[in-house]
Amino acid sequence: MIQLHIFDCDGTLMDSMRMWDNISSDYLTSKGITPPANLAEILDPLTFPETIQYLVEHFDLPGYEETSQGLMDRVLWHYENDLLLFPEIPGILKETSEAGVPMVILSNSPREFVEAGLQRTGIRHYFQRLFISQEMNLSKDGPEIFREVCDDMGIAPENVMVHEDSSFAIQAAKDAGCQVTVYDRYR
Repeated sequence: MIQLHIFDCDGTLMDSMRMWDNISSDYLTSKGITPPANLAEILDPLTFPETIQYLVEHFDLPGYEETSQGLMDRVLWHYENDLLLFPEIPGILKETSEAGVPMVILSNSPREFVEAGLQRTGIRHYFQRLFISQEMNLSKDGPEIFREVCDDMGIAPENVMVHEDSSFAIQAAKDAGCQVTVYDRYR
């Protein structure tokens, strides 16, 4: 019996993956740097701080702080202004809420971005907690992060449904013993 739903934010609730796939390339281009064609694929499993570090180490950028701020300003603008929920999400959240099953977010995105998007789209009230991978010092590419969320919520992994779009996180959730609803939206 499902006693907890763990939702990913980007690519599962919010149609933001195209923005994420392009934001680093757009930023590099704005600095006069031609990004490699596979940059989005390289950055996909990385947290935001890891992405900044990668960009600083591999491209002629001024430094971590300036690069971070430049990207954060661009990304936050999108969360605050134009990212949308996928059409079926309000119904899924309402139905799950009415069934009385708790819901949480587990995201690789910084808390500021997730909060801004959830507030702007009017769905923040559905979620008891937000778990942010960088705050947990864990990555969604391994089962430990899913086990930790389950432990924190007091629910055994076999009673948890993870809603996820990323192949590495889908496998990690399964490896943790969770059930998974796969959202294959982009690939």
